[in-house]
Amino acid sequence: MSYTIITILGLLIIAPILIAYYYDYKADPKEFSFSVKTLGKGLGKGLIYMAIYFGINKAYELLVPLNKNHGMEFNSEREQLGIPTLKSDWKVNDYESEQFTTYWWKPEPRNGHFKKIIEYGILDSKTETDYYHNENKKGTFAWSKYNFDKREFQYFMELPNEKLVSVTDRGQLRVEKPTVVKNVSKSEFENYITE
Repeated sequence: MSYTIITILGLLIIAPILIAYYYDYKADPKEFSFSVKTLGKGLGKGLIYMAIYFGINKAYELLVPLNKNHGMEFNSEREQLGIPTLKSDWKVNDYESEQFTTYWWKPEPRNGHFKKIIEYGILDSKTETDYYHNENKKGTFAWSKYNFDKREFQYFMELPNEKLVSVTDRGQLRVEKPTVVKNVSKSEFENYITE
């Protein structure tokens, strides 16, 4: 929309309100000044409530999660838990990272262990997901997900779908997703990342 249209719409809305206030003032100036004072007090309270709300919201964004200290300094704990460590040249991607998620990326080339995602709860980290790419196997990715609450790993692989087209029960062709995500065993996962 152009500014001209917005200005015209604003005048069409605001002008009748101002005219009504003018006639209200002419009818009873004392009542009008009393209503303006009451309105001013209400607006003042509203502004105070909004300032409190936005202040609490900003404090929440800055302080929660309470323990977001899972960068390079957490590598010794990662080694004890069997979680892959961060290397010194890895960087946090601020564009992808949010309040409850931190994305770490390995610089190019991104073969092998190339990405780590740390997800946080209110108090501490909940999961750490490590992504792997094997250039010898095009179109495949693998990742391990460590759950801090359950203290267990889950392993996944994304593979090209060999059945891109399938036939439904009614005899119609159905196009499948180009990749398939599988839950795999630890040995399959380790085999993929060591090849």
